[in-house]
Amino acid sequence: MTARGKLANSSLPDDVTLQAAEELAIRATLEAGQFVKERFGGPMEVMQKAEREGVDIVTDVDKASQKLIIGMIEERFPDHQILGEEDPPDEEPPAKEFMWAIDPIDGTKNFVNGSTIHAVSVGLLHRGVPIAGAIWIPWPGEKGFALVHARAGNGTWMDGERIALGKGKNSGVPEAGRLAAVPGGLRSGFDVKKPLQGNLGEMRMTGSTCYELMMVATGSLQYALNGYSSVWDYAAGLIIIREAGGISLTPDVTGWREMSGWGGLFTEDVESSKRMRAWKGTVLSATPETANFVSANLVPRRPGLLKRVLKSVRN
Repeated sequence: MTARGKLANSSLPDDVTLQAAEELAIRATLEAGQFVKERFGGPMEVMQKAEREGVDIVTDVDKASQKLIIGMIEERFPDHQILGEEDPPDEEPPAKEFMWAIDPIDGTKNFVNGSTIHAVSVGLLHRGVPIAGAIWIPWPGEKGFALVHARAGNGTWMDGERIALGKGKNSGVPEAGRLAAVPGGLRSGFDVKKPLQGNLGEMRMTGSTCYELMMVATGSLQYALNGYSSVWDYAAGLIIIREAGGISLTPDVTGWREMSGWGGLFTEDVESSKRMRAWKGTVLSATPETANFVSANLVPRRPGLLKRVLKSVRN
C-alpha cells in the first residue's frame, strides 16, 4: 500500500447532501458531548452487557446520549438507517443506502472511572463507506471540549480551520519520543520485524478508539493501531483521517489492505445490517509514509489468534 486513501465508491451523494450530513454530525456530537460532559463525575447507572463482570459495560448516560443523537438524525433524515452501539433492535431492518453509525460514549470504562479520555462519535456511511463524520472529546480550555469533523472532498476541520497531517519522514520510521497508540497485546497478535523493533515510538493505550483516531488526525499521535473495534468506533474516524491526508489499513490473510469502509459488506437486505453490526476489526491509521512502514514490518499472526488477542484488549 503506497497510495493515499480514497473513497471506495465513486458515486458520492451531491455536496448539498454531504454538507447537510456533516452539519448534522457536528450538531449531534456537540449536543451529546455537552450532555455527557454534564453527567461526567456524577451518579450514573452502570449495567453489564457481558456475562463477565466489568468486561463490557454500558451506563444510562451512554443510552441517553445515543437517544439524543438518534432523535436529531430522525428529525433531519427520517429515511436514513441507524446503527448504534447501544440498544440494538430485536430484529435488524434491511440495510439502507445511508446508515448513521453512532458511538454515544467511546471509552465507557474510562468515563465510569473518572477519566476524561472518552469520545462521542457520529459518522454517516453511504453504501457502507464513510462520507461524513464528527468526533467530540473533552479538552482543557475555555470551551471544555474539542471537535473535529469532515465530509468527503472537503477536508478535515477543527475550530474553523482546516487541519492536515504533516508529511512523515520519507522512511516512515516512527519517531522516538512521539506518541503512538498500540495495544498491549501487540507481540501476541503480530510478528514485529527487525526494522520496527525499538522503533514503535512512545507507546500508549488510551481505552478509546475514537479518541485515538481523532488524535491521529490532529497529529497528537503519529499512528494508532486499534484492535478489534466495531463499525461505530471507526465510521467517523476513517473519513476524518482520510480527509486530513492520512490512510487507514487493515490486516487480512495476505497482509494489509486499505480500509476505506465496509462497501464489500453492503447489500440492501437484512443480512447486510447483521454483518455491519457484527463486524469487528483491526485498523492502522497514520500518514501514508508511517502507515506503509509500520504495516510492512508488522505481520499478523494466525487470524484466529489475532482475533482472540485483540478481543482481550478491546477498548
